[in-house]
Amino acid sequence: SSFLPVLLAGAAAPPGGHSQGLYSSPPAQCVCASAFRGSLVVEVPLPPETFRSLPQELKEGRLIRLYPVLFNIGINQQQSLAERYMTDGRMDAFVWGGEAECGSRMNNFLSVSHGSLSDLLSSLGRSIESRKRKNVEVLWIAAMVCRAVNGVRLTSCKSAKDRTAMSVTLEQCVLLRERHTLGQQHFSTALDRMRRDGCRMDNVQKNVGCRKFAFSGIQLLSFPKLYRPPDGSFKY
Repeated sequence: SSFLPVLLAGAAAPPGGHSQGLYSSPPAQCVCASAFRGSLVVEVPLPPETFRSLPQELKEGRLIRLYPVLFNIGINQQQSLAERYMTDGRMDAFVWGGEAECGSRMNNFLSVSHGSLSDLLSSLGRSIESRKRKNVEVLWIAAMVCRAVNGVRLTSCKSAKDRTAMSVTLEQCVLLRERHTLGQQHFSTALDRMRRDGCRMDNVQKNVGCRKFAFSGIQLLSFPKLYRPPDGSFKY
């Protein structure tokens, strides 16, 4: 396999635009990481047929620079307490930093895109400014922006299995409704089936050896309605 270098963060690129991985002769399927002053470079192995399809400049080792943006929205009981008693704006700062960074990076696309991207960014800004409690709408719109620019996005909670499953299955159902004619009358049924019988349950099985999400009663009471699991799919 050939390797494609990706610059994950920071302003400084390695000398010459190339990176030296953790292995002098990396195994064919090994993802290599190396650190430089102010940056982290990851080399991703590609099958030969995929590597041949890349632009010549990437074949020659030019870095792909990534601009990570984080949106952090809490939905459980700890977030309820934070919203009730925290007044110094720290929770808002996580979201605002993400929105500002996202907006600055998206400006490059606006001149060559149709109006929908600009509308999405405006909607994202308004959603953040509204300062709603447990404003998961921020996550929904951010996902739409990412898809509009062919970005790469990761969704994860602390354990990467329970709240993550609720978020991922909700997004899957929304996409089925918006792009594949899933009727609104079947939305809740499809959502429950995905959560009870879908591949996210396999993820739980591999993590904890049990096909049940781990939620407490207090958690479930504090969750937004669309993030609550169906009966029989969780244990306290």
